[in-house]
Amino acid sequence: MPEAIANYTQLGVDWARGTFGELLQGQLPDGNHFLVTLPISLQSKATFLPDQNTKVISVYPPNKKKVRVAIDYLLRRFNIQFGGLLMIHSDIPEGKGLASSSADIVASIRAVSKYLSLPVTPSMIEEVMRQIEPSDGVMYEECVTFYHREVRLAGRLGELPPMIIVAADTGGMVDSIQHNRRSPQYIDSERNTFQRLLEDLRIAITRRDLDAIGRVSTMSAEMNQKRLYKEYFDFFMSLNHKKEVCGTVIAHSGTMIGSILNPYDSRVTGAINDILQGFQDRDIEPIIYTNM
Repeated sequence: MPEAIANYTQLGVDWARGTFGELLQGQLPDGNHFLVTLPISLQSKATFLPDQNTKVISVYPPNKKKVRVAIDYLLRRFNIQFGGLLMIHSDIPEGKGLASSSADIVASIRAVSKYLSLPVTPSMIEEVMRQIEPSDGVMYEECVTFYHREVRLAGRLGELPPMIIVAADTGGMVDSIQHNRRSPQYIDSERNTFQRLLEDLRIAITRRDLDAIGRVSTMSAEMNQKRLYKEYFDFFMSLNHKKEVCGTVIAHSGTMIGSILNPYDSRVTGAINDILQGFQDRDIEPIIYTNM
């Protein structure tokens, strides 16, 4: 391995986590569109290698065009000219509602900022991302309420209790920006319901009550079904009768749907095996995520 790559003190390296869709997403009575993040163990990693022979930062893979826009804005913001290679490696699938794009951008901003010793805070990352697209709030490590269209923190909810998500990809890809533009407007009764669900979720997270968290995510999934139909929805909802299943969770503007389970429930292994058998019977490919 070349010495420059082996010596990480000469590089900028950082990460950002993905999120399994949202525990809750909708619109509040004040008109603000919001979401509540569900950070999971998938991540995007960015590595910045400086190059004194150029004033341009190139990005690999080259299709990460939003990353390039973000880094260009960051350098202009701090009036810096600097060159190098920014390499991104991610295990977050694209177009599925798991915040792949946001995680790439956040990890990249962090990596370049770390190398250049820039005073970049989550609010600074919000400013950068505001120039590009709505964001999933993954610049915050814990669970947060986030105004994704404005790219602005609404409130911190704290660390979620450990969970396992037995999930499925319903197929295809969703352009979240286009979906949000086409999605029907919420009515007053829905906005009031979202306000109540958000308060219920705050209390549930404070109490680390995974069953209560799952009840909120299930209701949000049900309300979203008429906005972005998901195959397998009825199957996942049927799993909620199992005592070990805390609820259904979805990517509201993506393709993922899953069941939340408590890893500390003594019956969880049997429940997962039963669920996986149900997947096999229906020819559904299972994907298992955790937030641990």
